Amino acid sequence: ETSNQVGQYVYQYLKKVSESQLPKDQGIKKAYSLALRLAKPFNRGLQYSQSKKFQIFDDEMRIGASLNLDIIGNKKSIWPRFAKTNVELHALGYHIDLLEAGARLEGLQPIIESLYGKKSQDKKNVFDYLQRKSKERSREYNTLDAQHLKLMNKINQKLPIETRRPEEPQGHSYIKWYGNEVRFDQLKKEHIRHMMEQGK
Repeated sequence: ETSNQVGQYVYQYLKKVSESQLPKDQGIKKAYSLALRLAKPFNRGLQYSQSKKFQIFDDEMRIGASLNLDIIGNKKSIWPRFAKTNVELHALGYHIDLLEAGARLEGLQPIIESLYGKKSQDKKNVFDYLQRKSKERSREYNTLDAQHLKLMNKINQKLPIETRRPEEPQGHSYIKWYGNEVRFDQLKKEHIRHMMEQGK
């Protein structure tokens, strides 16, 4: 798998199921364990897609519970594209999907930068450094002779370069209770901005 986002999620999902203690996963654990041995290990960090399971199970009483967490990263932003969590219960031979909640959000980067990026002129980070370096390079280019600049412009016109525009903020959230969807909300730009402003 060439994508680090996909590779890490698939590897962690295989690992999660192969280590599951819940009876519902016992029939497929062996197959997942075998696939895990053949899979390329991925451990790229928290900024990439994640699939985790936190579980507890009592073998004598045959009672247990698990909390699953799945996060789909976004290569265009440090903020994930999708996240969900669900609680599973196992008791008396029954498996129950008790509660699941998830949210899909895209295009958050411009809003976050507009709300938090310019709070203080004294705060400096790597983005300030890159911006300063970009300005320095621009001044250097201005010192080049006109013929060189003309040549560079011709090269740029021939290259298939398009200006990257930020994604329009949008998304949705949902809640499931016993496997049935009990709430679904469509999130628009104005809703997302309002929620983030309330959390400042």
